[in-house]
Amino acid sequence: MRPLGFPARLRIKQRREFLRVQRRGRKHHVRHFMVFVLPRLPVPEQSPTASEPAASKPDPQPTRLGITVTRKVGNAVVRNRIKRLVREVFRQHRARLPPGLDIVWVAKQQAAGATFAAVLDDFEALLRRPELVGAARHPDRGKR
Repeated sequence: MRPLGFPARLRIKQRREFLRVQRRGRKHHVRHFMVFVLPRLPVPEQSPTASEPAASKPDPQPTRLGITVTRKVGNAVVRNRIKRLVREVFRQHRARLPPGLDIVWVAKQQAAGATFAAVLDDFEALLRRPELVGAARHPDRGKR
């Protein structure tokens, strides 16, 4: 059962989505992680039917999170602990991120010894990057 504070729609789960973000997203190095950030394309608006009232503007897509921790980082206990730490930092601070981003955190080997404070510091370092905020406004920027 999933914790109440982290809905499934905020997670990247499929391999093809991870690969898309890692191939086309902007890469950021922080102390314990490589972080890939890719703006999502807006969902095309559907014409309202007679039974549905016309919405003035659709809600922006939420920022989604994906986490990758390889076996090189540690055993299953260590890998799951890292993922829990990243999810908790994201859950507590996701309102500070611009909407409509896909973010994939890839753990480096030194992440095995990371504490909650260290993961939070990495998140704060990521937020200080001006190109992160600009990524949500300029979806063509990361294309090759």
